[in-house]
Amino acid sequence: MLDNHPDLNVLVTMAGIMRVEDWTRAGGFVATAEEIITTNVLGPIRLIAAFIEHLQTRPDATIMTVSSGLAHAPLGVTPSYNASKAAIHMLSESIRLQLAGTSVSVVELVPPAVRTALMPGQEESPIALPLADFVEEVMSLIETHPEASEILVERVKFLRYGEARGDYAQVVAALNATDPHAAGE
Repeated sequence: MLDNHPDLNVLVTMAGIMRVEDWTRAGGFVATAEEIITTNVLGPIRLIAAFIEHLQTRPDATIMTVSSGLAHAPLGVTPSYNASKAAIHMLSESIRLQLAGTSVSVVELVPPAVRTALMPGQEESPIALPLADFVEEVMSLIETHPEASEILVERVKFLRYGEARGDYAQVVAALNATDPHAAGE
Protein backbone atom coordinates (compact mmCIF):
# COMPACT_ATOMS: atom_id res chain seq x y z
CA MET A 1 0.00 0.00 0.00
CA LEU A 2 2.60 2.56 1.05
CA ASP A 3 4.83 1.61 -1.89
CA ASN A 4 2.05 2.80 -4.20
CA HIS A 5 1.07 5.79 -2.04
CA PRO A 6 4.18 7.07 -0.25
CA ASP A 7 2.67 10.53 0.28
CA LEU A 8 -0.29 9.18 2.25
CA ASN A 9 -0.85 11.56 5.17
CA VAL A 10 -4.50 11.06 6.18
CA LEU A 11 -5.92 7.95 7.78
CA VAL A 12 -9.67 7.66 8.44
CA THR A 13 -10.42 4.83 10.86
CA MET A 14 -14.11 4.44 10.11
CA ALA A 15 -15.31 1.09 11.43
CA GLY A 16 -18.74 0.36 12.75
CA ILE A 17 -21.30 -2.35 13.15
CA MET A 18 -24.34 -1.90 15.34
CA ARG A 19 -26.58 -4.63 16.66
CA VAL A 20 -29.59 -4.67 18.96
CA GLU A 21 -28.70 -6.72 22.05
CA ASP A 22 -30.55 -8.21 25.00
CA TRP A 23 -28.35 -7.90 28.07
CA THR A 24 -30.92 -9.53 30.35
CA ARG A 25 -29.55 -12.99 29.46
CA ALA A 26 -26.04 -14.12 28.53
CA GLY A 27 -27.16 -15.66 25.26
CA GLY A 28 -28.53 -12.30 24.16
CA PHE A 29 -25.29 -10.40 23.80
CA VAL A 30 -21.95 -12.20 24.21
CA ALA A 31 -21.44 -13.11 20.55
CA THR A 32 -22.60 -9.75 19.22
CA ALA A 33 -20.58 -7.86 21.84
CA GLU A 34 -17.41 -9.65 20.77
CA GLU A 35 -18.13 -8.95 17.10
CA ILE A 36 -18.84 -5.27 17.77
CA ILE A 37 -15.75 -4.72 19.91
CA THR A 38 -13.53 -6.55 17.43
CA THR A 39 -14.78 -4.45 14.51
CA ASN A 40 -15.41 -1.08 16.15
CA VAL A 41 -12.44 -0.91 18.55
CA LEU A 42 -9.80 -3.36 17.41
CA GLY A 43 -10.33 -2.50 13.73
CA PRO A 44 -9.28 1.16 14.15
CA ILE A 45 -6.46 0.18 16.53
CA ARG A 46 -5.06 -2.28 13.99
CA LEU A 47 -5.39 0.24 11.18
CA ILE A 48 -3.56 2.91 13.19
CA ALA A 49 -0.83 0.37 14.05
CA ALA A 50 -0.35 -0.37 10.35
CA PHE A 51 0.25 3.30 9.47
CA ILE A 52 1.46 5.15 12.59
CA GLU A 53 5.18 4.98 11.85
CA HIS A 54 4.67 6.13 8.27
CA LEU A 55 2.36 8.98 9.30
CA GLN A 56 5.03 10.29 11.65
CA THR A 57 7.36 10.70 8.68
CA ARG A 58 4.91 13.01 6.92
CA PRO A 59 5.21 16.75 7.68
CA ASP A 60 1.46 17.23 8.20
CA ALA A 61 -0.50 14.05 8.91
CA THR A 62 -3.94 13.36 10.36
CA ILE A 63 -5.65 10.38 11.92
CA MET A 64 -9.42 10.82 11.84
CA THR A 65 -11.31 8.53 14.17
CA VAL A 66 -15.07 8.08 13.97
CA SER A 67 -16.95 7.71 17.23
CA SER A 68 -20.66 8.50 17.67
CA GLY A 69 -23.05 10.68 19.58
CA LEU A 70 -23.89 7.42 21.34
CA ALA A 71 -20.44 7.56 22.96
CA HIS A 72 -21.90 10.36 25.08
CA ALA A 73 -25.53 9.30 25.61
CA PRO A 74 -26.61 5.66 25.39
CA LEU A 75 -29.25 4.03 23.27
CA GLY A 76 -30.62 1.28 25.50
CA VAL A 77 -30.89 -1.38 22.82
CA THR A 78 -27.24 -1.12 21.65
CA PRO A 79 -24.99 -1.35 24.75
CA SER A 80 -21.91 -2.79 23.04
CA TYR A 81 -22.07 -0.30 20.18
CA ASN A 82 -22.35 2.58 22.66
CA ALA A 83 -19.39 1.25 24.66
CA SER A 84 -17.29 0.68 21.53
CA LYS A 85 -17.78 4.26 20.39
CA ALA A 86 -17.04 5.58 23.90
CA ALA A 87 -13.79 3.60 23.67
CA ILE A 88 -12.99 5.27 20.34
CA HIS A 89 -13.66 8.67 21.91
CA MET A 90 -11.20 7.96 24.74
CA LEU A 91 -8.71 6.37 22.36
CA SER A 92 -8.80 9.57 20.30
CA GLU A 93 -8.23 11.71 23.38
CA SER A 94 -5.37 9.48 24.56
CA ILE A 95 -3.43 9.13 21.32
CA ARG A 96 -3.85 12.85 20.70
CA LEU A 97 -1.82 13.35 23.89
CA GLN A 98 0.83 10.83 22.87
CA LEU A 99 1.19 12.30 19.39
CA ALA A 100 1.22 15.94 20.56
CA GLY A 101 4.93 16.36 19.83
CA THR A 102 4.76 14.78 16.38
CA SER A 103 3.54 15.85 12.96
CA VAL A 104 0.36 13.75 13.42
CA SER A 105 -2.87 15.35 14.56
CA VAL A 106 -5.86 13.32 15.78
CA VAL A 107 -9.34 14.48 14.83
CA GLU A 108 -12.47 12.76 16.10
CA LEU A 109 -15.58 12.82 13.93
CA VAL A 110 -18.72 12.42 16.07
CA PRO A 111 -21.73 11.54 13.89
CA PRO A 112 -25.36 11.71 14.98
CA ALA A 113 -27.86 9.29 13.45
CA VAL A 114 -27.23 9.40 9.71
CA ARG A 115 -29.32 7.77 6.99
CA THR A 116 -27.10 4.77 6.31
CA ALA A 117 -27.56 1.00 6.41
CA LEU A 118 -25.96 0.76 9.86
CA MET A 119 -29.25 -0.57 11.27
CA PRO A 120 -32.36 -1.90 9.48
CA GLY A 121 -34.70 0.97 8.66
CA GLN A 122 -32.15 3.70 9.36
CA GLU A 123 -31.78 4.63 5.68
CA GLU A 124 -35.40 5.83 5.63
CA SER A 125 -35.66 7.18 9.17
CA PRO A 126 -36.94 10.75 9.39
CA ILE A 127 -34.96 11.12 12.63
CA ALA A 128 -31.64 10.40 10.95
CA LEU A 129 -29.73 13.11 9.11
CA PRO A 130 -29.61 12.60 5.33
CA LEU A 131 -26.17 11.33 4.36
CA ALA A 132 -25.54 14.10 1.81
CA ASP A 133 -26.37 16.77 4.43
CA PHE A 134 -24.04 15.10 6.93
CA VAL A 135 -21.18 14.95 4.42
CA GLU A 136 -21.69 18.56 3.37
CA GLU A 137 -21.69 19.81 6.98
CA VAL A 138 -18.64 17.72 7.91
CA MET A 139 -16.65 18.94 4.91
CA SER A 140 -17.58 22.53 5.69
CA LEU A 141 -16.47 22.12 9.31
CA ILE A 142 -13.17 20.56 8.26
CA GLU A 143 -12.53 23.41 5.80
CA THR A 144 -13.53 26.22 8.18
CA HIS A 145 -12.00 24.73 11.36
CA PRO A 146 -8.84 22.91 10.26
CA GLU A 147 -7.45 23.08 13.81
CA ALA A 148 -10.44 21.29 15.37
CA SER A 149 -9.78 18.15 17.38
CA GLU A 150 -13.45 17.16 17.28
CA ILE A 151 -15.87 17.50 14.35
CA LEU A 152 -19.43 17.95 15.60
CA VAL A 153 -22.28 18.57 13.20
CA GLU A 154 -25.06 20.61 14.76
CA ARG A 155 -27.37 17.63 15.24
CA VAL A 156 -24.96 15.67 17.43
CA LYS A 157 -24.42 18.46 19.97
CA PHE A 158 -27.66 17.51 21.76
CA LEU A 159 -26.08 14.15 22.63
CA ARG A 160 -22.48 15.32 23.03
CA TYR A 161 -23.15 18.09 25.54
CA GLY A 162 -26.12 16.77 27.56
CA GLU A 163 -24.02 16.09 30.63
CA ALA A 164 -22.26 19.47 30.44
CA ARG A 165 -25.59 21.27 30.01
CA GLY A 166 -27.03 19.42 32.99
CA ASP A 167 -29.84 17.77 31.04
CA TYR A 168 -28.27 14.35 30.52
CA ALA A 169 -31.26 12.44 31.95
CA GLN A 170 -33.58 14.26 29.55
CA VAL A 171 -31.23 13.58 26.61
CA VAL A 172 -31.15 9.86 27.42
CA ALA A 173 -34.94 9.78 27.82
CA ALA A 174 -35.49 11.59 24.52
CA LEU A 175 -32.99 9.39 22.70
CA ASN A 176 -34.63 6.22 23.96
CA ALA A 177 -38.14 7.45 23.15
CA THR A 178 -37.23 7.62 19.43
CA ASP A 179 -36.92 4.97 16.78
CA PRO A 180 -34.07 2.75 18.01
CA HIS A 181 -32.94 2.14 14.45
CA ALA A 182 -32.22 5.81 13.83
CA ALA A 183 -30.41 6.92 16.94
CA GLY A 184 -26.75 6.89 16.11
CA GLU A 185 -23.95 6.28 13.69
